[in-house]
Amino acid sequence: MGWLDALRRPRAEDPRAALVAPIEQALRALGWIVGEVGPPRAVTSAFGSDDGMSFEQWLAQVFLPRLHEARAAGQWPPRSDVAVTAWRNLDGQPGVESLLRLLAQLDERINKGIHASRG
Repeated sequence: MGWLDALRRPRAEDPRAALVAPIEQALRALGWIVGEVGPPRAVTSAFGSDDGMSFEQWLAQVFLPRLHEARAAGQWPPRSDVAVTAWRNLDGQPGVESLLRLLAQLDERINKGIHASRG
């Protein structure tokens, strides 16, 4: 089993982990990910803005790989506000509604802790 397989191994007991695959699927449906998801790209600024990345590139090349790592390690950030930034950057683009909903759910689950939205 390679590192990518280990990263993709689901942790069904954690409701945050259940959102990783749907977020990846939404990014793929939008055409922002093609092929395998690699390790997170290094960035020097929030959302890669000073690194010449679009928000869409940041989601695909930094955020999603970090989600895979968090799921594999069971180590989640104490707080997430990616949905707010996504709304600011993606509002009005066609087909992003599902992704925006998923990111809002992820923020809620992270910000409320592991027991949020269990049910």
